[in-house]
Amino acid sequence: MNSVIVTQQPAGNAGGRPDVAATARRTIWAPSLIAYVLCMFFLAHSSAYHQGLLLVAAAYAMLALSLDLVAGTTGLYSLGHAGLFAIGAYGTAVLAERDHWSVFAALPVVVVAGAISGLLIGALSLRVSGLYFAITTLIFTIIVTVLVSNMSITGGYEGLSSPTFPSFSRSITSVVGSSLTWAVAGCLLLTIVVVWSIRSSAMYPVLLAIRDSERFASSVGVRTSLTKILLFGLSAAIAGLAGWAFCFLGFITPSQFDATASINVLVMVIVGGLNTRLGPIVGAAFVGLFPVVVSINSLWQEVIYGSIFIIVIVFFPEGFVGVVSRGGRWLLSRWSQRTDANVQPVGTGAPVLTPARNYVPLLRPALAGPVGGNGAAPAIEAAKAARGEPLLRPDRAQLGGVDGVTPALSAQAISFSYGGGVRVLDDVDLVVRRSTVHGLIGPNGSGKTTLVDILSGALFPETGTITINGHRAERLPSWQRADLGLMRTFQTAAMVGELSARDNVTIGLFNRYRRIGLRSPAWPMIPSARHDSRTMAASAMEALGAVGVRPSWARTRIADVPHGVEQLTQLATACVGRPSILILDEPLAGLSSDEVDQVATILNALRGSGVTTLIIEHQTRFIFDVCDEVTVLAAGQLVKSGSAAEVRVDTRVREVYLGQ
Repeated sequence: MNSVIVTQQPAGNAGGRPDVAATARRTIWAPSLIAYVLCMFFLAHSSAYHQGLLLVAAAYAMLALSLDLVAGTTGLYSLGHAGLFAIGAYGTAVLAERDHWSVFAALPVVVVAGAISGLLIGALSLRVSGLYFAITTLIFTIIVTVLVSNMSITGGYEGLSSPTFPSFSRSITSVVGSSLTWAVAGCLLLTIVVVWSIRSSAMYPVLLAIRDSERFASSVGVRTSLTKILLFGLSAAIAGLAGWAFCFLGFITPSQFDATASINVLVMVIVGGLNTRLGPIVGAAFVGLFPVVVSINSLWQEVIYGSIFIIVIVFFPEGFVGVVSRGGRWLLSRWSQRTDANVQPVGTGAPVLTPARNYVPLLRPALAGPVGGNGAAPAIEAAKAARGEPLLRPDRAQLGGVDGVTPALSAQAISFSYGGGVRVLDDVDLVVRRSTVHGLIGPNGSGKTTLVDILSGALFPETGTITINGHRAERLPSWQRADLGLMRTFQTAAMVGELSARDNVTIGLFNRYRRIGLRSPAWPMIPSARHDSRTMAASAMEALGAVGVRPSWARTRIADVPHGVEQLTQLATACVGRPSILILDEPLAGLSSDEVDQVATILNALRGSGVTTLIIEHQTRFIFDVCDEVTVLAAGQLVKSGSAAEVRVDTRVREVYLGQ
């Protein structure tokens, strides 16, 4: 098929242009570190008043960063961080003052205590979500506040005096200044490095996928519940570290860690900018310094403070840093339009025709020509050399010792009902032969999507068995089925809108690169991780090219691309992990005729490369033209299964589905 896909170039995003924002982030870290050290140097020599003011803001910045780590990336709005903050502060004070521990010996203890508390809270609370999760974590803060208010070891309502932080020798102090300033600055820097490393890692798109669509994340092999628990534990450990730093900055009382404190930390994150690199720090500085800068009547101070918060929520929900970032993207877009004469802005009516045959290199050793214009083609070659075979072919390791006769996917006697009511599926059989395209059709309500959800692990059958590449799988969760070589797409594209098409596709590589999560807190500092980032980006670019998405769209946010590009990006995400079995749930929904031809070309190429495809679709002409075999469902029962030619002429199929 010499079809073409008609798309328009996104403004300011030429295919050959490097990722300016990413390049800026990589080159700015050294000057930023120098500037940070200089600021801390001057602060360490400033007055005790200014040191105390800014160090309290720094401690709250650490706490805000820890909250944003879970709220911004996974959507878990915790009101329990004040309680975790209290564990770090009170734990240090008690160990130092009562048990005479060194404050440095107390540090790992309170950090581990915070992490363990976070893991327990996460394991218990993550069974719920949204408002219920927030309430559950708020109850934890209330419990901690009640305990420290009524225990003699914590000083009750009167609190505890701050432990004394060890000072440098007089000669060293005269040069570098206050030791406490450098200790708090070091804690804040460590927090920034960990949080920003996670945001720079291959784990960050996966976390956003968990936030926006858990079923999408699970379908590519992510253990979503465990990931959220571990991330909450890391966030809690940072909150404990913030408490350790805070306990040296003044008298500790229960009122500093109550429910109001939890809400104030959330305000810091929202005002500064949720899920932004600098937002929590800016928000903490604003909330911490506002009472000092706006030194007026306390009543009017609260009124102004509340009004600012309401204005941000209503008119600028992305926060201060989000607004600045949006303005920066707009300026970058305008600059790109003026400097690239080849770019056709959206809305000019100048389509770019991309021949499908030029973008389906599934069986070729490399793409024709460079991809992305930023050194991606050599990286693709390196990625292929590391694996020893072309991308997008099924992974032979998934097939194990399976012979050519064993079906790729088999379901026997599958029955299912929602809530014990009417059966949606009743004793359904499905056998999908290896390296074929198998169609699944039927009227609305026939049980097609339910069957696909059962095959992919989103639902479990009441009765029946499922085998994937010879392995029994009816009780395996979806993330384990991905390890067996099964990937899927969804009827409504489950993409992360704020990420680029390329970054969305890298999510599909999660189960091919091990220990992504464990390496993420130090990702930029690990050579193997940096190499993985390059090869994952290159693989994503090739996958996008393979499904017909031009490189010019690769760095465009999914929220800004046409529907056809979004659907093809979802297909690339499912293909890039080199599955042996691919399930497509209505991939043609909303596509133009040219884009439908594009998908047909892709399916033929996938079949030729050894991938088994099961496709649900309402366009019967497409199904019978492309598929080798077709299964028909009606009212949850099997009507007919056989070759496309047999099913097309079957009398009962014509009666129940084709209306003839």
